Amino acid sequence: MRRILDKILKPSVGARAPTHVSREPKYLELDWKSGKADAAHVLRVLSLNDFTDVEGVLDHLRDRSNVVILKVKPSLVSEKMELKRALKRIQRTASAIGGDIAGIKEDIIVITPPSMKIARAGGEQSVLAEPVSSPLPTEPVTE
Repeated sequence: MRRILDKILKPSVGARAPTHVSREPKYLELDWKSGKADAAHVLRVLSLNDFTDVEGVLDHLRDRSNVVILKVKPSLVSEKMELKRALKRIQRTASAIGGDIAGIKEDIIVITPPSMKIARAGGEQSVLAEPVSSPLPTEPVTE
């Protein structure tokens, strides 16, 4: 067994070891002069201060190309009923367009368009977002 490993690991007769190993990092030239971004999706960071802000969030979701990171203000987190009502409306719209929604922290929600999904804990994919227990939705809300 040892001889087989030695034959595999030893260089053959006449083989030369490399004389120079380049330690220069490899770079890729990028053309920044094109001027146009090739972005299929836009990342929007929005604040949810009260229920009246919901309509603006829904407008961005209906565009179907926006990824929305929604920051829920502490004053709204304390108003459980108003927050629940706002999140139900946002969740219904996300579901209607085929998007995905998940709570990242107690006060942060990520909403994706139909072409993107959020990987959750326990799934086959790596964890990108872990749903939290409350008060944000991690599963569809039914009435």
